[in-house]
Amino acid sequence: MRVAILGAGATGGCLAISLAEAGCDVTLLARGAHFDAIRQSGLRLIDAEGGEITRQMKAVDDPADLGPQDLLISTLKAPALPLVLGKVPETLRRNVPLLTAMNGVFWWYGHGFQPQSRALDTSRLDPAGQMSLLTDPGAAMGAVIYSTNEVVAAGVVRNRSKTNRLVIGSSQPDRTDHVAALFQRLSSPRFEFEVVADIRRRMWHKLLRNLSSAPISVLTAARVREINDDPQVLGLARALFLEGAQVAAAHGFSGLSADVEDVVSPGVGALQRPSMRQDLDLRRPMEIDSILRIVQDFGRQSDVYVPVLDMIVPLVILRARTAGCYPPAV
Repeated sequence: MRVAILGAGATGGCLAISLAEAGCDVTLLARGAHFDAIRQSGLRLIDAEGGEITRQMKAVDDPADLGPQDLLISTLKAPALPLVLGKVPETLRRNVPLLTAMNGVFWWYGHGFQPQSRALDTSRLDPAGQMSLLTDPGAAMGAVIYSTNEVVAAGVVRNRSKTNRLVIGSSQPDRTDHVAALFQRLSSPRFEFEVVADIRRRMWHKLLRNLSSAPISVLTAARVREINDDPQVLGLARALFLEGAQVAAAHGFSGLSADVEDVVSPGVGALQRPSMRQDLDLRRPMEIDSILRIVQDFGRQSDVYVPVLDMIVPLVILRARTAGCYPPAV
């Protein structure tokens, strides 16, 4: 099976190694020093046990050079996705299944899904309808990532998860069997692929975890476990989680608040900065709109009050703007 991974960074790199081990013909879309290192020396993965593996695989820095593929997997951050996908040859965009594996709310979240009588405004996720023009939202697939990874040097990815999982679903639940048939062809000892009918609920399950830690880490540089271990900050993290759970419940995804003690408690969480903080440190565009601001939007549309989120998001945006990681105010 020919698989192209758009964005061979932290998670994309770990996934690439896993698929190559499973026998897939993998092509990586990378850039800069990371691309150069992969081309020259291969992609190296350091796993959670300290083991290392290096695989030689095809790498390109121009989407036009991807060649024929059976599956496209994007691990790009939300701000980069339309920019890169627009450069992918139309024959691939239109005829090859595309799976987007990313943090935050899927760009196609509102397609065919209205949780209440009023219209759901998701324009922040797809400004000017760019993604809807590039690919069919009705055929879109999304994945929720349960895998902790970091690029520690050019061409080198460190995986800190003892188990790695990709939960996959379609924007249209009636296409679940089609998606399952596609991913039955993929089997990896390092990554588990799980196909579900209700990927939006799984998206919220992961989003609440990001919501509780990412904005605090952006402002403090603390790692997730350090946030949970600080008794004065723990209450703030829990409040963010529970506000997000209220918004999810307004969309019909109830019961997620019951997970708060499992997620936001002392001794819980990775000793790693969330990806949003990593983007700030590397001066890359940050996923503020798809992780934070869209939850504010949904809260207002559903008459759910999110006072803690409303206080912390402007601080995150200001921090991002001063680092050049978020568009200036207009």
